[in-house]
Amino acid sequence: MLGDYAALRSILRSSGADLVMVVDGSLDRHQMLELAETCGREFIDFKIVPSCFHILVSGLQLESIHGMPVLGIGKMPLHHAFNNAAKRTVDIVGSIIGLVIAAPVVAVFAAFVYLESPGNVIYRQHRIGLNGLPFDIYKIRSMKLDAEVEGMPGWTVKDDPRRLKIGESMRAWNIDELPQFWNVLLGDMSLVGPRPERPELIEGFKEEIPHYNVRHNIKPGVTGWAQVNGLRGDTCLRERVKFDLDYIENWNFALDLQIMMMTLYKRGGAC
Repeated sequence: MLGDYAALRSILRSSGADLVMVVDGSLDRHQMLELAETCGREFIDFKIVPSCFHILVSGLQLESIHGMPVLGIGKMPLHHAFNNAAKRTVDIVGSIIGLVIAAPVVAVFAAFVYLESPGNVIYRQHRIGLNGLPFDIYKIRSMKLDAEVEGMPGWTVKDDPRRLKIGESMRAWNIDELPQFWNVLLGDMSLVGPRPERPELIEGFKEEIPHYNVRHNIKPGVTGWAQVNGLRGDTCLRERVKFDLDYIENWNFALDLQIMMMTLYKRGGAC
């Protein structure tokens, strides 16, 4: 503590400061303007930390609306048309290759599921995708047919009693997720992105976790940055969201490639 606001000018001169940052938002408008003018007179850089933004600050941009300067969150990398089109091209090519390679594996494990638990082997479940719109995600069924007979949705947990015997092996190797290449080809999902959640669960998440719905600014993915960093299944949702938002802010093709390579190496892409 070098002194109070009244002594600021003399403190700036005696300390040899070259930068002043306002971080707590306690100054009123008059004081803020006066401080900016003081810094200008003393050849000192003046910066303001926008304390009302606790996340996505790297995306803040100064724009002009009818001549009025405004500060707001600018476009994320995947909001640019070229990046979005290029990522979609990779998704189409990758999903076609994935479907061709996965077809015999899906057929074999679907047969195992039917033998253990006769009934539909491809499971459809409502999830929330881009812009908060619902879609049906496809999986090989790894649970009993009456897994949610009481209508209470929830995550699977370790040693879940609802899981089929073959389901444990499928989930360990993410084989149950292979039909999601079809979701990617349809355009509901991307190869890489935040994992989609069920609408019933999101109603609670968006109230409890700040900025949760920012995840829906891009398409959900078959694998994601959170998942390859060990945050999958029954793990801390707040930490998963932090990784998802980091991915959205800093997306690039190299990051997507890294995540896909880590998914193959760790077998930990989906949940």
